[in-house]
Amino acid sequence: MQSFFLGRVLQAAFIIFFIAVSVFLILRLSAGDPARIRAPVFARPDVIEQYRKDFGTDRPVIAQLGSFFAGVAKGDLGSSFRFQEPVIDLIARALPKTLLLAATALAISLTLAIVLGSMAALRPNSFWGWLSSALAAFGQAAPVFWFGVVLVLIFSITLKWFPSGGFSGPLSLVLPAIAVSLSILPTQLRVLRAAMEATLRQDFIRTAHAFGLRERRIVFVYALRNACLPLITVTGVDIGYLLGGVIVAEVVFNFPGIGELALVALNARDYPLIQGITIVTATTFVLVNLLIDLLYGWIDPRIRLEQP
Repeated sequence: MQSFFLGRVLQAAFIIFFIAVSVFLILRLSAGDPARIRAPVFARPDVIEQYRKDFGTDRPVIAQLGSFFAGVAKGDLGSSFRFQEPVIDLIARALPKTLLLAATALAISLTLAIVLGSMAALRPNSFWGWLSSALAAFGQAAPVFWFGVVLVLIFSITLKWFPSGGFSGPLSLVLPAIAVSLSILPTQLRVLRAAMEATLRQDFIRTAHAFGLRERRIVFVYALRNACLPLITVTGVDIGYLLGGVIVAEVVFNFPGIGELALVALNARDYPLIQGITIVTATTFVLVNLLIDLLYGWIDPRIRLEQP
């Protein structure tokens, strides 16, 4: 058990390290000089050079990389070129809103996938089966930015039910969360429906029916618990798509989260801020997938971690 945890932690640390180094090098090799972007339009060469010294981009790339990881080891992600504030403070203000939006979108998609997938598996030729297929097809075809604009036009501009952008309370989460949830719903819906249909044909389900248990209990307690294992696996993979969808939705809805902050950082070639956002996002993704792996043993007692 301990070796399993240690191996997973080391694997996660290596992935995060590889991503951080890759982003660091790609940013330095890409076109664009943050000193020229930050300096006035007609700034003299010595002024631009002073900006480079202030930013630390006048040093060799290896020296910059060493300084960056030395700061990371101390919990310091550097100072933003654009905002002149510590990166960790900027992320700390934006990350909770992004996580709240992502959690809301995930809760919506999982609820719809479980309810509609279960009903469609029970009655595949009914309205529920048709609705499940139609919603999955629509979610697969509709990009987040397009669906977000449609939601704003209908529910914000026409009906005036929800805010069109920004963050002013719980109502501000509704439209962006729906737009993001639709991007990950199709896969979850199809996987749960297929798993539920296979589970309902198992012998222990027929035995439960023979003992006279209520159908609702059989479906939503015994069958659903087994059918949720593939859904959990897909959800772990969908976390990456979820974070990407959240970033797009934040731009569309002018939501003050990590996505909007990342867009500003990219336009300003703000190396420390981009690196900090990448590390935090990658760490979140890796940790969530690690927790999902550990959920298997709790949901299905038959699953045990292999001992060395």
